[in-house]
Amino acid sequence: MLPDSDDVPPGWKKSGTLRLDGANPEDGGSLAAGRLGYAATDLEGTVGFGLQTYRNRAQAIGRYTESKSKMASAQAGRAQFPDVDAAFTASDCIDTTAGRHCSTSITLRLDSVFAYVVINTVGPTTAADPKVLNSVTRMFTQRIRQAQHGQPPSAKAI
Repeated sequence: MLPDSDDVPPGWKKSGTLRLDGANPEDGGSLAAGRLGYAATDLEGTVGFGLQTYRNRAQAIGRYTESKSKMASAQAGRAQFPDVDAAFTASDCIDTTAGRHCSTSITLRLDSVFAYVVINTVGPTTAADPKVLNSVTRMFTQRIRQAQHGQPPSAKAI
């Protein structure tokens, strides 16, 4: 379900390594989890995709609710995407001696899957370009739904 280099916008390069984890009973019963990051030169930052699959919807709802409560200090808002059970956005910036570091994310729940897309930027901007964030989130959502329906994930960002 995680996007490969051909699935993300042109010019994005994998940043770090793909991380896949198996079942983790301590994490509310997740069956599997994965994370993958990309360096996005057009955004002057990095983009991360992550997901956790659960045995049932209630466990995914618990993880989604926990994540949302941890974002209480960030600027949070509702988000709507087709075929998504629940979603919220969060944006937060901190100023350091090295510059301004901002994080903008969309967190989703699709049946028994908890997922997120986060864009981290460094510079004077306060948030990532919402068009890019929405586009790659729609692509990620489509890939998750394709896998849930037994299809190979093939959606690509436009």
